Amino acid sequence: MASPKIEEDIGTLLAAIRGLADGRYACLLEPAGILFEDPEPEEAALKTLHTFLHAYRSQLFTIPDGLAAQGPAEDIFDGWEEDDFYLAFINRRVVLVVVCPDGEALRAQAEVPLRALADRLLRFNHTYRMGPGGRGFFVGRARLEVVVASRPR
Repeated sequence: MASPKIEEDIGTLLAAIRGLADGRYACLLEPAGILFEDPEPEEAALKTLHTFLHAYRSQLFTIPDGLAAQGPAEDIFDGWEEDDFYLAFINRRVVLVVVCPDGEALRAQAEVPLRALADRLLRFNHTYRMGPGGRGFFVGRARLEVVVASRPR
């Protein structure tokens, strides 16, 4: 079981990354569901994002393989025209989602806090050190893959 300090650090880093992006919502998801969110989805628009991401969480985890195969992929963000979605996959076990105005700008700014967040997540749950499907073992740094789904400009 993770210590309360690690959980607090994760929450702080999640809020900091959302703040860097001037984002309106951020969460950490695993295939089973949402682990952490910032802020708590109390207003209707945030509840909609929470519900959408929870419903499409399994499709989110197929994005890295789809991009690697360079084949056609379902665009689960089709229709979202007011936000960019910054996605950072951590060992393909957890994904950080930040809903923000400019995901590309966040890509350039978030490297240091993202590495710190990945470190805390590996301490939070040791199974995150394993690759997807339980293959591989990441001893040092986590494998990070960043994808930005940009809205039409």
